[in-house]
Amino acid sequence: MLFFKEFQGKNIKKKVTLQVQIPFIIQGFLAKRALSSASFSRIKGSLTVEAAFVLPLFLFFMAILMLPMTAMKEGRRIQTALEAAGEEVSQYAYVLHRLELGEGLESTGPGGLSEELSDRLTEEGMLLFVRKRMEGRAGSKRIEAISFARSSVLRDGETIDLIMDYRVRVPFSVFGLSSIPMTARSSRRAWIGQEGGKGKKAGQEDALVYVGRTGTKYHRQRTCHYLYNDLEQIPFIQLENARNSSGGKYKPCSRCGRFAEENGSVFIMPSGERYHSDRNCSSILAYVEAVPLSEVRHMGACSYCSQ
Repeated sequence: MLFFKEFQGKNIKKKVTLQVQIPFIIQGFLAKRALSSASFSRIKGSLTVEAAFVLPLFLFFMAILMLPMTAMKEGRRIQTALEAAGEEVSQYAYVLHRLELGEGLESTGPGGLSEELSDRLTEEGMLLFVRKRMEGRAGSKRIEAISFARSSVLRDGETIDLIMDYRVRVPFSVFGLSSIPMTARSSRRAWIGQEGGKGKKAGQEDALVYVGRTGTKYHRQRTCHYLYNDLEQIPFIQLENARNSSGGKYKPCSRCGRFAEENGSVFIMPSGERYHSDRNCSSILAYVEAVPLSEVRHMGACSYCSQ
């Protein structure tokens, strides 16, 4: 007990300041929180700067991706307008064709000929007419550098080939590119009809004639009896022993074979595979092929139906 009293007396006599002593563990914990808070603030600031750079770049690339769609939209609109202008010029080309032949015109039709076009009935004049039409119908400030230098009007006597080269201006320059080059084309045959003599000659060359599958002559008439010269009529009861040129048996025709009677007759061909109950069966007619005369002229004409 004496020892306890001495120790208590020493503690009473010892002076203690009013400063609160914070344990070391608590100090370490608060220091870590302060450092963590400071570090979080710096990270948050760096993310904000990155977003400020990424967002404009994202919008820029999205705008670039939209440029092809804008150009395609303008291209479709220009193509539609050029087709309309080409149709109009192809109708009026008949007037130019008649004037080039030195023939007069009594009437240009119920709609009449526009005064604007009547003064420009030349190739250059018609191209100027088309250019003016396109500039009016395009109606867009994005279209520039329009050119019809590669176009032609009736150079071969009948074709109107309109080739429009132009550029579509983009909202802002992309890698030094301020506009996109594009081309629209409309090719039509002028409404000038066709010469009678030329049509007659072409008609003779393209006339259809008929040949058999194994024939050596062409025929003017599909019903020429030489085309059916190979058609053989036999009794139905002989089909069992009948063979074609390939050694195969005859099968019933899908169209008329079911109507064959046992006591009747059927029709076969040496190179055929089917028998028919009707001489005029459409399958037999299909055996004959229609071809242009120019392809089989070397075979020679049938002496019976080509007289």
